[in-house]
Amino acid sequence: MELTLNIYKKNSKEIEKVYKTETLNLSWGVIEDILDALNLGELKTGSNSELAVMVIKCSKQLRPFLMDLFDGLTADEVRNTHIDDLIELFKNLYRYATNELWMAADKSKN
Repeated sequence: MELTLNIYKKNSKEIEKVYKTETLNLSWGVIEDILDALNLGELKTGSNSELAVMVIKCSKQLRPFLMDLFDGLTADEVRNTHIDDLIELFKNLYRYATNELWMAADKSKN
């Protein structure tokens, strides 16, 4: 699965740069750290607004993980992302991580 992160021009909706990575290149440790920081199991409704609040609360914890995910991403660039893009990114990471866990569980049954 390809993950993308848009970097916007300061105070603009114009995309300045796009970072991409493949989930195949991600270490489990990075994904685990993100899932732990977000603690998605505590979401009551799973709505985007609820996830947005969680991302904002964890923003300082998530910055280093984003920089691990996207090679070359800087702290200043993280500041120029939009919350909607981060929500979509973390939803995709969560889907990927849970799929990997289910596949690992299925393999262990055989």
